[in-house]
Amino acid sequence: MSISIELPKLPPFTAEDYETLVAPEGIRLELVNGSLDVAAAARMGWHYRTAQRLGMLLGTDREVLGETGVVLAPGTVRVPDLTRFREGVVPDLLRSQYPASDVDLVVEVISPESDQRDRVVKPLEYARAGIPELWLVERDAETRTGAIISSFHLALQATGTQYTLARRASLDDLEKEARA
Repeated sequence: MSISIELPKLPPFTAEDYETLVAPEGIRLELVNGSLDVAAAARMGWHYRTAQRLGMLLGTDREVLGETGVVLAPGTVRVPDLTRFREGVVPDLLRSQYPASDVDLVVEVISPESDQRDRVVKPLEYARAGIPELWLVERDAETRTGAIISSFHLALQATGTQYTLARRASLDDLEKEARA
């Protein structure tokens, strides 16, 4: 298989360059330190449905967008599965990326093809950018459609700013709590 991406210039790229790129179908493009990070888009229906359920849960009092860029540094733009905006921020829906300072929560739904990136690499980048909360979502092995959410809050540690686990809960339980 080959893919073709029309590039505005030769690397390194900026967040502004990245905003002009069009990812081929089935491909997820992110920008890391001025270079393109190319990966297969998530293909499991579980991944899509879980992100959809979480978007409904999180979007009750603030704007939540899926698959939109978050500018973490001038040459780094990541695309979380869901991005929740800080209170009072109304995102321009004609844009494809937003500064990390507009965001208070990012959600990564972990797929086999993104496991290492979502669990190790992205949390470090999100913490450096100062995003207050990160949710990592994985499939609940005991159910066919369930998900387990690990909620992390940004905290200052002796080794620097990093995420600490605040809570683990099933998506079903979080939905029940929201309805109560």
